[in-house]
Amino acid sequence: MANTLKFGNGNWATKDGSTLAYNDESGFNPLPFDFTRASSATVVNKNGLIETVASGIPRIDFLGNTKGALLLEPSRTNLIAQSQAFDNSYWTKSGASIQGDASTAGAEQVVNGNFATDSDWTKGTSWTISGGTANCDGTSTSALVPTVSLSPVVGKSYQITYTISNFSSGFLRFYFGGIFTSFKSANGTYTETITVNAVDSLSTSIQPSTILSIDNVSVKEVQGFASPSADSPLGAFKLVEGTNNGGHNIQRVENVSNATIYTSSVFVKYGGREWIRFTDAQSSNRIHFNTLTGAFGAITGTVIDYNSIALSNGWYKLSITTTSVATAYALRVSLAEADNDVSYTGDGTSGVYIYGAQLEEGSYATSIINTSGSVVTRQADVCNNGGNSEVINSTEGVLYADIAALTKINPSGNITLTDGTGNNRIYIYYLIDNSISVIYNVNSTGASINNFSLSNITDQTKIAVRWGNSNVSIWINGTSVLSNTTSNFLPNTLNVLSFEKPAGSVPFEGKTKDVRVYNTALSDSELAALTTI
Repeated sequence: MANTLKFGNGNWATKDGSTLAYNDESGFNPLPFDFTRASSATVVNKNGLIETVASGIPRIDFLGNTKGALLLEPSRTNLIAQSQAFDNSYWTKSGASIQGDASTAGAEQVVNGNFATDSDWTKGTSWTISGGTANCDGTSTSALVPTVSLSPVVGKSYQITYTISNFSSGFLRFYFGGIFTSFKSANGTYTETITVNAVDSLSTSIQPSTILSIDNVSVKEVQGFASPSADSPLGAFKLVEGTNNGGHNIQRVENVSNATIYTSSVFVKYGGREWIRFTDAQSSNRIHFNTLTGAFGAITGTVIDYNSIALSNGWYKLSITTTSVATAYALRVSLAEADNDVSYTGDGTSGVYIYGAQLEEGSYATSIINTSGSVVTRQADVCNNGGNSEVINSTEGVLYADIAALTKINPSGNITLTDGTGNNRIYIYYLIDNSISVIYNVNSTGASINNFSLSNITDQTKIAVRWGNSNVSIWINGTSVLSNTTSNFLPNTLNVLSFEKPAGSVPFEGKTKDVRVYNTALSDSELAALTTI
């Protein structure tokens, strides 16, 4: 297989903010794609956590896959001006309260953490306390432990801070509540936040021949809850039901345009109460969801679409798409005793963890747009102008893509080989009826080669289009769907690969694991192997 141009293949990288590249056995290979996005954006990283990507940097999304996919989204605005701060008065609570605040730390739990005296610590054979520091001489791996045991609460988060000085060799970390902090091997002040899973007290953990001093050891309980975000690891809140007999919910009402499609979304996690109702409360369009099992319950009202996506550590991204029936839209999360039962006597402690609320105009949920007091717009991802006439063979070749649409409701998008204009091109195009089409234009005259049904266009699809000697063949997911159809009108000047039609028309909106252009017409067996899922 002689490929001339490719990227992806599960080994994504970015360079210089506007260039896509890939890594393979030959090393790092930058490709001259033009990529732009005039704002920062968020993405799910390889650890399953949400992180922010700077403007102009392509996003490699790992949500639902292990190798990553190029994420291309349209411009969207989050109409929720306080997307994270559920404790803010911006949000109305009824029969419920909000717990958690990552900015608030509890009382100091360490006595004599500044080592002002030689007391309050049990010293292993390698440790001494003098001169206002605890000193390790490298003679053993024994531990330094507080005399008064610290008693962490399982499930709570703690901030551990300490300073290393006089470092000479080895590594040091702390053990607390069944969790190790990361090893440190240099002078400096370090702060880490951990969520404990045992009642074990604080102690040092060192490697052999560790020589250093530590000072200002501090352990404080952090009031926030672990979130699905790498940027704000303790940024989640807990919606806790009251003891009243009735509803238990949180909501925000925003002004919207009437008779317009909107999608609201929120991240949720089980916190003692399994069921929730997520709703456009103004029009009583509702979905019910089990935060423990990930199962949907009753769907009521006029719901255009709904979805849940599992993230790491028990988190789900939940979304609902409806048409507004007035100029007010109420995004509401209600606790439920059972499926479709939101009126009950609460126990005062059960609830769900919540993070990242979003209300956006459109038929599907996009990546979270963080806000903190005002609405925010994420600009569109644009990726085009890859390749040239030296690497793309117009006479024969293969266009291959491993792609998924962002939505099955109103998809759009093209992956296009062109002459740089709209006059001559071959392009792959999603259709709303769960099908995919291959279309060509020659001298501005277009024709559809065929439309091919898929089980769901939001699932990953591998498609290859082969041309040469006036013949066209198409393979999808390991199967030949069109073979050797004669066409005397195939374009003969192909030199640009883009994720849109020329001039910015109908951009591709989806996830791309891999896209390639081969400069030879591959065999049937090669196409079968290339497209097999």
